[in-house]
Parts: sequence; C-alpha cells; structure tokens
Amino acid sequence: MVECQPKPLHTVIPMTDQSPRLTPWRDYRKYAFPLLWAFILAALFLLREILAPFIGALLIAYLLAPLVARLNRLTLKERSLAVPRWVGVLLIYAVLGLSIWGYGMVAVPKIGAEFGKLAKEGEKLFMSLTPEKIEEYVEKARTWLEESGLPVHIVTPVMEENGGEPRPGFVLNLDEVIHQSVHELTDTLRSNFFAFLTLGPRFAVKTFQFILMTFLILMVAAFLMTNPQKPLGLMRSLFPKRLHEGYTEVAREIDIGLSGVVRGQVLICLVNGVLTFIGMIILGVKFPVMLSTLAAVMSLIPIFGSILSSIPIVIVALTTGFMTGLGALLWIIGIHLVEANLLNPKIMGESAKIHPALVVFALVAGEHFYGIVGALFAVPIASVGLAFFKVIHRRAIMWNKETHGKDEPEEPAKSPIQD
Repeated sequence: MVECQPKPLHTVIPMTDQSPRLTPWRDYRKYAFPLLWAFILAALFLLREILAPFIGALLIAYLLAPLVARLNRLTLKERSLAVPRWVGVLLIYAVLGLSIWGYGMVAVPKIGAEFGKLAKEGEKLFMSLTPEKIEEYVEKARTWLEESGLPVHIVTPVMEENGGEPRPGFVLNLDEVIHQSVHELTDTLRSNFFAFLTLGPRFAVKTFQFILMTFLILMVAAFLMTNPQKPLGLMRSLFPKRLHEGYTEVAREIDIGLSGVVRGQVLICLVNGVLTFIGMIILGVKFPVMLSTLAAVMSLIPIFGSILSSIPIVIVALTTGFMTGLGALLWIIGIHLVEANLLNPKIMGESAKIHPALVVFALVAGEHFYGIVGALFAVPIASVGLAFFKVIHRRAIMWNKETHGKDEPEEPAKSPIQD
C-alpha cells in the first residue's frame, strides 16, 4: 500500500530581487499635460500678431458649421440625400460668393453714385459758407445760447468791430477757431502730400493682401468644416481622461455663448441693415444704400458700432430738415429697442447674454491692444472666457456645498456678470 504524502500548504518560492525597477522621469509624468499646455500658450503668445486670420477662420467655421451639418443629414421623403461635407462647404461658399457678387453689382454702383453726390453737396455747402451766412448761423446760435441761459458767448470779427460789450462767461472766438482749423488742415495736407502720391500703389498692395488673406481664412475654415471631429478630438486629447467631463461641460457653455455672439450677431446685423434701409427710404433720407450698409457693418461691433453708425445717419437726415432728422433718430431708436427686446432674446437666447458692462470692458481692451480688429473679436473671446468662468463658478458652489453640508442654498447663485 502506497502511502500518500500530504501536499505542503505553502510552496517555497526562491528568493529573488523584489525591489521596484526605477523608471527615469517617473515622478515627472504628472506634469506632462501642464507642460504641454504651457508650450501651447507660449507659442500662441509669441505668434499673437498673426492669430487674427485664424481666429476669423474659426468664427467663420463655427458660423457655417450648422449649415454643413444639415446638408450632410439631408433627407427627402425618408430618403437620405446626404451631401458630403466638402461638397456642402463648396455649395455654401458658392451661394455666399454669388450673394456678395449680386449685392456688389446692385449696391456698389449706387454707393459710388452716392459718394459722388455727397462730394458735390459738400463742395456746395462749403462754397455757400460766405461771411454773411456764417454771421447768420452765429447769430442763431448766440440767440439760442442766450435763451437757454448758457454762459457761452460767440465772438466774430463783425461783433468785435461793432464794439460789443464784454460779458461774463466762456468766450468762443469763431475767427480764431476757423483760422486755427485751416492752419492745421494745411499742415496736415502738406505733410501727407507725398504719401498721397503713393496712394495708388499702396491701395493695390492692400487690395492684394486683402484678397490673399480672405482666401487663406476661407481655406482654413473649409478644412475645419470638412472634418470637424479631428480638431475637436485633438482638443479633447489635450486633457487627461479624468477632466473629460469638465471639458464637455465647458465646450457646451462655449457653444451656448458663441451661438448668440457670432451667429446671432451676424443675423441681427443683416436685420439692422434692412430695417435702416427701409426707414431711410420712407423718410426720404439721402444716401440710403451707403448709410444702411454702414449700419449693418458697424453693428458687428456691439454697442459702440450702433452708436457710431447712427451719428452720420442723423447728420445727413438733418441736412434735409429738422423733422427728417428727428424722424431718423426715432427710427434708429425704434430699431435698437426692437433689437434689444425682441431680436436678442429670440435669436441669441437668454443664456447667451453678456452683461453690457463686460461687453464695454472687452471692447475697450480689444481696441486698446489690437485696434479695430481687437474690437471686432473682443466679444467672442470674452464669451469663451465667460464660459470657463461659469463652469468654474458652478463647480465652486457645488464643492462648497459638499464641504459645508446643507447650510448652503439649494440652487447656485446666478453669476453677477451674466445678464
């Protein structure tokens, strides 16, 4: 009978070297993403002077992306008529090009004719400013100032010869103002005479640069719209996996803000231009095409653009008559009221609003650092920054509530910079 030997409860394993193998730079891996972002931000800072065309391409791609996506999902009677994205981009560019060409064929000759008419009327106005006419205008202004009780007295050479009695208050010597203005204008023309001689070649160079830059912007925007998942995926991969949820939340807030600031503002600009043109035609204001185009383009800059475009409209309307100028002013105010109370909530949406104080701050900062281009891109960039602020603010309230228990309010407080 064979005796069975009991199996040992533990198997003896020969002793080996169990010390962990040291990996070079192991402790520094956690800094990989911060270092990557530091490199990206440093590159953007160094190349900041050439970023404007690429920011413009991003905004154009964001503006037209819904149209491309809709063409890509097109159906007719439950039959798929999906248009490839690159074909959709070409179709949209073709429609935009034809629209701009049609507008140019109709509006540019009218604008040119209006500019010529404006130059003739300006020359006629200056020729009509005889000393007697100026004296008549000054007398009317002086009478109005006296009736208003304002301590300002206008002095002209005729009044000085008549020996007018000196009066207390501020004195405006019109003769000195005119001579000083003419002297400054003469010096300016003399200093810029040679620059004026090179206006033609410089205009040709600027035109070529504008066409080249426009082509570059449209090409980059086309690349972004043809395959939007690739840049979006690349952007997502720049964050560790644990932050992907927060990245999605920020991206959603950015989309809400930009959909109003970019798409909504462009649509409102078109509506503003059309309504301005209708008002100019009804009131009989001169140069309606030029003024309505100016109003539409200037409306791309919130607040300040609308104000600046309103000034020449009212001035031109006043040359026709006081009631025409008043009617133009009231019409513009009506357009802005409709825009603020009807178009903004419907087109932009309540969640896409930015407080006017923040808009003004962004415009002033953008114009200070980058001029008119900075003012044009200031509000979209501020909208992106505000999206980050909203998410961090919301998370901070949630984390504070988790830390301190139920003493905190149930609903997060509304952001003080949100309208």
